[in-house]
Amino acid sequence: MKRSTLKDIAKLTGLSVSGVSRALKDHPDIAPETKEKVKEVAAALNYHPNPNAQFLHSKSSKIIAVILPEVNTFFFPELLQGISKVVEQKGYFLIFLQSDDKLHREKELIDYCIQMFVDGVLISVSAETKDIAHLFKLKEMGVPVLMIDRVVINDSIPYLTINDRKASALAVEHLISKGHRNIIGVFDDDRLSMTKLRSEGFLNTLQQNNINVLPSNVLVIKEGEDVEVELVKRLDEYEAATAVFTMSDKLMVRVYHVINSLGFKIPDDCALIAISDGKAPHYLYPGITHVRHSGEEVGVAAATLLFKMLSGENIPSQLHEVETKLVELGSV
Repeated sequence: MKRSTLKDIAKLTGLSVSGVSRALKDHPDIAPETKEKVKEVAAALNYHPNPNAQFLHSKSSKIIAVILPEVNTFFFPELLQGISKVVEQKGYFLIFLQSDDKLHREKELIDYCIQMFVDGVLISVSAETKDIAHLFKLKEMGVPVLMIDRVVINDSIPYLTINDRKASALAVEHLISKGHRNIIGVFDDDRLSMTKLRSEGFLNTLQQNNINVLPSNVLVIKEGEDVEVELVKRLDEYEAATAVFTMSDKLMVRVYHVINSLGFKIPDDCALIAISDGKAPHYLYPGITHVRHSGEEVGVAAATLLFKMLSGENIPSQLHEVETKLVELGSV
């Protein structure tokens, strides 16, 4: 079935195309009975306005795009929920695009956003993204763009995330306050800026507390490596370890299973703490003490900031932080 047009409605109602258009927009010059008739015919024909024509008329598509590297069980679903909440309140529509953690795909999606005349873009960049020149296409066309969570630190495109160093430090300080000094830190893809910052926070806090840092203290899971295999090796190398810190929920769940598979009890034999969205820690036993990094809070803050940019408010091209806090459960 071909798409219905204003001309089709005009033929069936005997009105001009401009008369049909005014009736559908509830123009005061059109009689109520005529408006009703036009809308009935439009509904029968399953008529929908041409989005490109609407954009040319209003200069707004009412569409916000979100580009994410993936949607796994952790963080990103909550992030989308927070963004969606604000977008709906503002009367806009949300489209979600996935880069599959590949730079070439991310660039293609930016071009697609331009073709779709989106009003704004929220993007969590791929692990491969070091140069954000492709984001300047949006900026040059007057389309607000904000990086969230996975970001590239720069002076031109604003970005919103947590204070990664501070979050790691908060976790390690809590372990130290509970008497732990032999702590292993487990970190994700070392191509990510957040991995660098969270590992810095971990190491700096140990050093500030006069704790010697050994190579076995830090485990960075590179692309394609198996967390379980690497952690078992590390625990064998560093038998005195009494606690493990993980930089994410994904790593926390996998480390939790490794600790249990080795016959260790949490927290008696080995404590576990993580930076977490705050959902997964409550699904495990004992509940995992964590520094809460809420995906929903980040989503709400990011969408709110983007709409300020859309309204013309001058937003500094720098870090915008979402606060984190320690949540004590039973794993430390």
